[in-house]
Amino acid sequence: SRSALCSRLPIAWTRVARSAQRAVRRTAPFAAAGRFPPVTRGSSAMAMRPGVSRSPSESMFSEDFRDTAMPTTGRTMRPKTEPLWRAHDAKAQKSGQRGTIYWVGRNIMGEDGMPTGQKTKGASYHGEWGNNRKHGYGVQIFPSGEKYEGQWGNGLRHGEGTFWVPSGKAQRLRKVYVGGWKDDKRHGRGTCFFKNGEFFQGSWDQGKMHGHGTLRYANGDLYVGEWHEGLRSGKGTLNKANGDCYEGYWLNDKREGSGSFFYSESGKVFVGEWANDLPKAGIYTQASANPEQASGVPTTSVLPAIRLALPTEVLEGALAAVRNARKAVRAKGTPVTRLFTEEEIHALQDAFQQAMRPDGLAGPLELQALLSQLGTEMHVDRLQELLVSAGYSPEGGGLDVAVNSEDFLRLVAVFLDEEAGSEPSLREDSLEGYWDERALDD
Repeated sequence: SRSALCSRLPIAWTRVARSAQRAVRRTAPFAAAGRFPPVTRGSSAMAMRPGVSRSPSESMFSEDFRDTAMPTTGRTMRPKTEPLWRAHDAKAQKSGQRGTIYWVGRNIMGEDGMPTGQKTKGASYHGEWGNNRKHGYGVQIFPSGEKYEGQWGNGLRHGEGTFWVPSGKAQRLRKVYVGGWKDDKRHGRGTCFFKNGEFFQGSWDQGKMHGHGTLRYANGDLYVGEWHEGLRSGKGTLNKANGDCYEGYWLNDKREGSGSFFYSESGKVFVGEWANDLPKAGIYTQASANPEQASGVPTTSVLPAIRLALPTEVLEGALAAVRNARKAVRAKGTPVTRLFTEEEIHALQDAFQQAMRPDGLAGPLELQALLSQLGTEMHVDRLQELLVSAGYSPEGGGLDVAVNSEDFLRLVAVFLDEEAGSEPSLREDSLEGYWDERALDD
């Protein structure tokens, strides 16, 4: 009944008040620390103020703390630490001076595909690093036993350095090369000691003897002169161990062009044209004594007098025949830097670039226009003869040919040599015309 319900209200209010007091005592330590305990669902303690309605699911703790406006702080986070693999990776990055680093050899596999228990030789490096690559000064021992000591650049031998290889049963190191390096190849000035006792001292380019240098052979012969891509090419002198001496031009490691050869045993000398390492046309006579040499020149035989009506004309005709027969070989094999000066090369290349086709080549029409700028009108028949003599077109092959910039330079060299017989000043005057035209264009 209504009276019974009213009699129970004081008891209910007392229970609620006691529950609220217990909740406050329980949350007081958390409030002082700025933290709040989690609110559990189903809590029986609920605020029951007069005139305030609550939803059944709302906790009394949130309302009480909201009313007291306690200060709150964020959750304390554990400081982040770098992963262990990053620390190890940073230590592995090599830069600056480092101790010796070793590379372990690989397992040797048997015929059955299983490891035999043996390993190949390892490698080691001691020196400077840059950006995790060998850079600076260092010593490298390769798995083959070879050793390099010198300068490095971006992981490659670059600069001055010395190279050794193991030799003999004892595998003692033998010095092979001392000099300049570029991109892991011999480059610049350097000295190479070959296995058979020969040694070369001179210029290198991309791992090959190139430029001026001296090579002493195992049999005592000595060559001093020009080299091109590892072969004797250009002007050079060969002093043989038996006293013979050749002084003249070379092409692809053979005597080619004008040159003189002294035969020490007979005391004779040949001066003339050489082709494919053999004398072809020239003058053969008794050599004169050199006052600077202590030993005289032997005279083993007396050459008969020449009984020709026109000896000079005969000699010039023979020399011209040899040059004409070897024209194509010499034009294609001779380095361009020997055919023209640097200024002439730039002038001819500029003219070629202006006249070439979109594919970078020059056909008959372009060649006819370019060669006409040399001061001589170039007809179709004359162009055909020039291409045949230079070796760029077979005999009777027509004008279906196209050349690049380097071939054009060689073709001009053949053209100037053919025309120089009747007009010795043609070469200089024609190339000056190229320069004058380029100056007007600029």
